Formats: sequence, structure tokens, C-alpha cells
Amino acid sequence: MAQINIKPTEALHYNWKLWRNENIYKLEHTGQVCYLRKALNDKYDQSLRRIYIGSGTLYNTPYLHTEAEAQNKYGSTESEPGTIWLRTEAETAETGVDFIVWVPPDVYNTELAGLEATTDFYKAAGRRYKIMIIP
Repeated sequence: MAQINIKPTEALHYNWKLWRNENIYKLEHTGQVCYLRKALNDKYDQSLRRIYIGSGTLYNTPYLHTEAEAQNKYGSTESEPGTIWLRTEAETAETGVDFIVWVPPDVYNTELAGLEATTDFYKAAGRRYKIMIIP
């Protein structure tokens, strides 16, 4: 007879412990890059841990000199036509995101909604991101 009363209580206690451990895990992780990467890998790529976080711009804009310095830097002689560009405007332009979550194709194809939900939960407020497939 005592067994009948204890089983539901044991099940409630077990579910409560799972819920508590999940909440403690969430509290231990923040929107910092290292914690976000760990949380995503723990949930979606435990064995290979291929998910990583990258910058929102593909390339940094090269610095040669400021406009106030008004210095001319020549990468070619006067006889060579045209200007030599280090990067195109598209490669250095603002992409509209603060960071990029790079994921393997198999995870992207099966877990995209979960990746977005987890990233939304941990990211700092106001941060913009994009989830892309690792090339």
C-alpha cells in the first residue's frame, strides 16, 4: 500500500531534479562567445563539436591612412592603369549582423529551428546574428 503513495512522489521528484539541473545549466551559460559556442555544441554536436561563432563582417577593412593625413600610397606605377583594390565593398561592408553562427550542413538541415531558439535564448539583447553552413 505504501508503494502506491510513493511512486507518484518519486516521479515528481525525479522530474523536478531534471528541471532544476536544466535551469542551473542555463544560469551557468551566458551570451559570451565561449559559453554560446559550448551550449550549442553540447546540445547539437556533442561528439564532433564543430559549431563555432564568427565575426559579423567577412573581412576587416584595411587601414592605410586617415583622410586627415592625406597621404597617397601607391601600389602601382603611373604607367599601370586603374586602382588596385584590396577588398571589394561587399567583402568589407556592414553585413547587418553582429556575429555568425557557423554550423555543419547536417546540423543545419535537421536542427535549424532549435539552433535559432537556443541562440535567441543565450545571445545578448539587441545582438543580431545569422546562422550559416560551414563551407
